[in-house]
Amino acid sequence: MAGLATGAGGLLGALVPRVGPRTLGASMGFAAGVMLTVSLADLLPAAAAQYMEWMPAWAAAGAASSLCILGTVILLLARRLLPQPQPGTGSILRTAVMVAAALAIHNLPEGMLTLLGGLQSPQRGLRLALAVALHNLPEGLAVSIPVGYALHSRWKGVAWALASGLAEPLGALLAMAILRPILTPGLLNGTTALIAGIMCGACAAELLPGGAAAGGSGHTGAGFAAGVAVMLVGLIVLA
Repeated sequence: MAGLATGAGGLLGALVPRVGPRTLGASMGFAAGVMLTVSLADLLPAAAAQYMEWMPAWAAAGAASSLCILGTVILLLARRLLPQPQPGTGSILRTAVMVAAALAIHNLPEGMLTLLGGLQSPQRGLRLALAVALHNLPEGLAVSIPVGYALHSRWKGVAWALASGLAEPLGALLAMAILRPILTPGLLNGTTALIAGIMCGACAAELLPGGAAAGGSGHTGAGFAAGVAVMLVGLIVLA
C-alpha cells in the first residue's frame, strides 16, 4: 500500500493537462520543497532523537549532522561521475533521474521500518503503512512531472514514480530475507540521516537550479513553497 501510493501520486502528475517550462519549473520547486521538508522536519529530527537515547544531546546532534553532511558529499560525488548532459531536456532528465533515485533510496529504509513495526504490532504496522502512503503521494507527483517532460511521455513519468515507490516493499523483503540479523536500530538510524543528506544535496545541486533554469525563479519558488506547505501539513496531521 505504501509503495503503490507513490505510483498514485505519479498518476496525479499525469493528469496535468499541459506541462510547459513554467509548470516544469514549479514541479521541480515542488519536489525540492517535499524532499527538503521530509529531510529537515522528519528524518533528521527522528535520527537525532534516537541518538539522544544513547548519548548526550550535543553528541546526538553532531552524529546526525555529520551523517547528513556525508550524504550530501556522496550525492555531489555521484554527480561528478555522471556524464555532463546537453542543456535542455538532457539536463532535466538527469535531474529527474537523480530525484527518482534519491526517493527510491529513501523508500528502502521506510519499507524496513514499516515491516519491523508490523512485526512488533500489527496495529502499529498498519498505522506506519498508512502514514508512509500519505506522504508518498506528493513524492510520486514530484517524480512523474519532470520525468514525463524529459521523456515526452507522461505515462513513463508515472512508471518511474511507481518504480521509485516499489523500493518500499523491496526494503521490507530485504529486511526479512537478508538483513534481519544485522538490522539494528543504530544502523537504520544512521541510514536515515545519511539519506536526508542525499536528498538535501539533490535539492540544492539539481532541483532548485534546474527549476529556475527551466521555468524561472518565481515559478520554482512558488512550487517550493507549495511543496514545503503540503509536506508540513502531512507531517503535522500524521504526527
